[in-house]
Amino acid sequence: MQRRLLLLATLGSLCGCGSTADPTASPMRGGSSGGSGGLGGLMGGMEAGNIEDMMGKQKLSMDMMSSPDLPAWHAQREKMALAIGDRSFQRPFARVFDSLTVAFASLGSRVQNMERVSGYIAGSIPQLEPTRTAAMQEAGMRQYAMAKGYPASIFDKKNSGGMLDIDFGGMMSRGMAGFTCSLVRQGAKDTKVKLRFDNVYYPELVAEYYKLIWAAVDKQMFLDVALD
Repeated sequence: MQRRLLLLATLGSLCGCGSTADPTASPMRGGSSGGSGGLGGLMGGMEAGNIEDMMGKQKLSMDMMSSPDLPAWHAQREKMALAIGDRSFQRPFARVFDSLTVAFASLGSRVQNMERVSGYIAGSIPQLEPTRTAAMQEAGMRQYAMAKGYPASIFDKKNSGGMLDIDFGGMMSRGMAGFTCSLVRQGAKDTKVKLRFDNVYYPELVAEYYKLIWAAVDKQMFLDVALD
């Protein structure tokens, strides 16, 4: 009961109810001036169970903000880093470093820190195709919700009356995510590169970034052959 009252208060503030409605009218009917667009109109078209669904959506969003990772995801990313996160190139250190910076720029990444002597590069994650990004964000959120014990019905928009729908993009925003790249000299013409990602939790998305970046690096290495 307390959770429902809390949700009613939240919805009331979202709808702007209370400032223009008739104080003598019932809040569930929206008052004389609230009409069908007020809280009464919103709640009147909802079933009792939908309130619980809306509360579940809100709780899922809060869970993602406070603890966006899963133990299974972490284990997958660790294995992935060992399998495809390191690459060795039979190229001089300076040439590999230059090729990496150009490749990152071509992908839309913003290099935020770069130290040529130590071979360190850090920046924002690259841009993916919008449709592909949206699909992976939704898949990641659904997998997260399932692991946390949420019902599949929590993603049904019809259960929320159009309010408080889940923001799939919030869990994997490019604003908080980034990459780090470390180069190691292993010889005059041998360089090892370690690529890692920060605040990217969904393993499938991490794999997509590895695939995208390494392909761009290989392409740039090929183009730079003419410069040697």
